[in-house]
Amino acid sequence: MKTGSVADSKRTGRPSTSRSEENIKIVREMFTRSPYKSTRQGARESGLTRHTVMTALKSFSFRPWKPHYCQEITPEDCDRRMEYEEIMLGWHRDWSELFENVVWTDEAIFHVGGFVNRHNYHYWAEFDPKITAQKMQNRPKVTVWCGMTSSQVIGPFLMRETMNGERYLNLLENRVWPALSTFDNIKNMIFMQDGAPPHFASNVRQWLHNRFPGRWLGRRGPHEWPARSPDLTPCDFFLWGWAKDEVYRSKPRTLDELEVRI
Repeated sequence: MKTGSVADSKRTGRPSTSRSEENIKIVREMFTRSPYKSTRQGARESGLTRHTVMTALKSFSFRPWKPHYCQEITPEDCDRRMEYEEIMLGWHRDWSELFENVVWTDEAIFHVGGFVNRHNYHYWAEFDPKITAQKMQNRPKVTVWCGMTSSQVIGPFLMRETMNGERYLNLLENRVWPALSTFDNIKNMIFMQDGAPPHFASNVRQWLHNRFPGRWLGRRGPHEWPARSPDLTPCDFFLWGWAKDEVYRSKPRTLDELEVRI
């Protein structure tokens, strides 16, 4: 309008080079060679702008993939998983409200300064490389117990001491049971726990037999829980990942700060 013409006027400044073949080649070679590199590092090392680097990555369909934490599955584990799934599917056929009456339970360790921030930990590639990351150990920590039903979370209950059979039984008797006993469906409730050593203590299993006769899942229980199966319990495949993202958002530096965040 300033020139009285709709023709594209000549632009000032440097011409755009973000999609040039040369830049694309540089960025592709750089991130193929070092896929853990951040876009800021790539820009600094190549002399390109970060925008140019990101545009080049997008042009050949690279995206930042986050690591998945995983456990080894043995052939014996696979057999037990199949047995468990057949049992649960059979129950569900006979009792459509099955999953409304299961309480899934688990403990997780929250470390001070021991968290891998998956938001800042990327691997650039065109396809998901299925990478994993080691977790830091030997840091001040809090053990957190939670239970999940189809409608709510029970807990969290926190413990600074290392969990063992005696402490776990005390937790069940004095904190977990008072919370669960208020549920209307307590007489039908199915209690799930994994095979962690504290859960395997004889007095713990006897307590579960008394409170949930024939209605609990776990190691050497009336119904076995398959080992190394975090994908089968919502505490593992959802709750802990979400909770740690929220807790570590403010980067707690002491146990007190960590407990407040939890």
